[in-house]
Amino acid sequence: MRVVYAYRYGIVGGVSTQLLLRQAALARAGGAAAVFFSQDNGLRAVVPPGAEVYFGADVSLRRLVRRVRPEAVVVDSPELLGPARGGGFRRPAVFLDVHTTTPRGLAYLDGLRMNGIRGVMVPTRYSAELVCSRVPGAPVSVVPNVLNTEVFTPGVPGSESGPREFIWVGKLDRHKNWRLALVYTRLLMDLFGDVEMSVVGGYGASDTRAAEFFDLAHRLGISGSVRWLDRVDNSALAGLYRRCATSGGAMLVTSRDESFGMAAAEALLCGCPLLANDLSVFREVFPASELIQRVDIWNPDAVAKAAGALETPPSAEAIEALGKDLRWRYGPEAFLEQFTRVVRSG
Repeated sequence: MRVVYAYRYGIVGGVSTQLLLRQAALARAGGAAAVFFSQDNGLRAVVPPGAEVYFGADVSLRRLVRRVRPEAVVVDSPELLGPARGGGFRRPAVFLDVHTTTPRGLAYLDGLRMNGIRGVMVPTRYSAELVCSRVPGAPVSVVPNVLNTEVFTPGVPGSESGPREFIWVGKLDRHKNWRLALVYTRLLMDLFGDVEMSVVGGYGASDTRAAEFFDLAHRLGISGSVRWLDRVDNSALAGLYRRCATSGGAMLVTSRDESFGMAAAEALLCGCPLLANDLSVFREVFPASELIQRVDIWNPDAVAKAAGALETPPSAEAIEALGKDLRWRYGPEAFLEQFTRVVRSG
């Protein structure tokens, strides 16, 4: 199967990483996927050598589709629907891919006409409900995300000397709720004393946002315990998750909403516990496990109680069972099976 994925923004991390994982999964199965971005927002610098990734400044989507002659083109925006059809005699099936859950991000679906669109792909049933509420009657299919099960693996059991380590991953925006992450870093310091919080993400954040970040950390008295890494590669990120796990720490998830929770899933694959907002999508994506503490993120007492559970580290059996479940549901094979079914169902 030959596919073209076409997205607007080539950002570091997020959905861009997911597209590269899908590209690799298709290649291992004997297929191929070309990935196109209208804009380069820092991704070009970290694209693996030889990857079939194109940017709008170098090639147009319409020409790419004509040259590749894919079976399907998957886009994330109505503005790409026209070019996705290629304009040739043999036109591919065109699908809309929806990963956002914010009202602003989903607003373009209101009044969307499905003419020329075979269907809509989403990563979870939760996302499917959001799309269906805005486009009644649209053919929506859940195509699971792919987890990088080769890089994100558990570390060697043991304990680290030094501070208890925590990690938070995401853009420095309201949706990911970065301010609350800093507030709870203060709470974790009050509970455990010496802690270290790694804030990963925010590449491309404005100077104003960066100043707000450091100002809030200073006012909370946590500047010496917080380090901001605007971007790290997957191997380094996996290492951070493992350090959190062996130090008795956790990943803190303060997001107001998620379509899947890629970073949280990657942390769990490394044996890193979660202190996570009790989002309905997490109940869909993650099974019950002693590694996962779901809390009302707006309730400091609930967060403190959940953090107290970290005094008892998760068992090796729990880590193995959760990893096995995630690999089975979100490994490359699960994605390929459902993606192929959806593309060829018409």
